[in-house]
Amino acid sequence: MAIQESGLASGLAGDPQARELLRRVNQLVLSKLALPGGPVQAVSHRPLAVALDDLSLLTELVIEAWRLEPTTPPRQALLRLRGEQALAQLLKASGGSLSSAEVQQLLGLSGEGVRKRRDRKRLLGWRHGKHTVYPAFQFDLASGRVWPALEAVLPLLDTDSGPTQVRFLLSPDPELGDTPAALLCRAEPLALEEVSRKARQFGCQLAR
Repeated sequence: MAIQESGLASGLAGDPQARELLRRVNQLVLSKLALPGGPVQAVSHRPLAVALDDLSLLTELVIEAWRLEPTTPPRQALLRLRGEQALAQLLKASGGSLSSAEVQQLLGLSGEGVRKRRDRKRLLGWRHGKHTVYPAFQFDLASGRVWPALEAVLPLLDTDSGPTQVRFLLSPDPELGDTPAALLCRAEPLALEEVSRKARQFGCQLAR
């Protein structure tokens, strides 16, 4: 992935705050990756092309840019970036995600079949940009299915937000002694009953 400062900046001519944020992020990219190129003051006057394989690095740079100069950014945008970064880290630690095509192949379903299962809350996935994210932890890859206990709990979560469901399933619970997802995927005795109770409580908390 590459950032071309001159191209982006030309598109931000009517938004001084966004252009300034871009300039700050470019400065941080140069400093963090120790790229050659002369003084920082020259960044906004020349192209910047940096190969970045990890999108979370860009998120961290934007957050740091706003943290260093927090007078202009909207607070909600900053919180959203932090939330997306934390979600990406959760997914990465739990095995990443599958594409729509991979889910279709794994479950032996058409694209429409996968969408219907997702809409009925028998499959965890949500739109992110042009793609749909399907967390890998929900699948029994050896058997080509969604973990049955996890599939039973999903409808109990009173939210249509995939990221919110992921946070419930992957957040350690002291009373359970593990994350809800880990218990459901291991088919622990009484796990379905206990996690189901927690899922209903979680829905009540969201409604407040």
